[in-house]
Amino acid sequence: MILPWIEDRCFQCGLALGEGSVYCSQCQDSPPKFDRLCALFEYQPPVIQLIIGLKFEKRLAYGRILGELLADHILYKWYKNGVYPEAVLPVPLHAQRQRARGFNQAVELLMPQSRVCKIPILLNRCKRIQPTPPQSSLNKQGRKRNMKGVFQVIGPLPYEHIAILDDVVTTGSTVNALCEVLKEAGIIRIDVWTICRA
Repeated sequence: MILPWIEDRCFQCGLALGEGSVYCSQCQDSPPKFDRLCALFEYQPPVIQLIIGLKFEKRLAYGRILGELLADHILYKWYKNGVYPEAVLPVPLHAQRQRARGFNQAVELLMPQSRVCKIPILLNRCKRIQPTPPQSSLNKQGRKRNMKGVFQVIGPLPYEHIAILDDVVTTGSTVNALCEVLKEAGIIRIDVWTICRA
């Protein structure tokens, strides 16, 4: 089985690069709120089926498989110098959606990382305070509007460098909105970890 691994992408946003550059023209002109995006795969088969199976069919074993690949990249590819983020925050679901789904897929993806890399996972330090329609049902402008004011940091975060994890990053609206409140709370550097960059 051939997996759609990501190669040679913009260091900051994970989109395709022009020749001889580390940052894409979009990040040079108008950078996102996060500092680095680390993605495993293009959003293509068979990874699409694994993500859908995890999120909507409760196939938690898919989360373990993808999470192990994620942990491997954290250890051996993305942080070769061994300087890891101080903590990692799974993108929170609204309480209604988490109750309906029964779990947060971002947390499932982080479980192997917590055993292998031992980077603390920040649970209950940020919450989604508004229920919103699924991002997948909206266009780019709708996704951005959908994320306005939906996240809230709980208590002080005694870190300078953290990572956040979302299963798929498409327009970046969700992670940008979360990064905005985290930087307002005093976080200096934010890396985004994702299974797929669409």
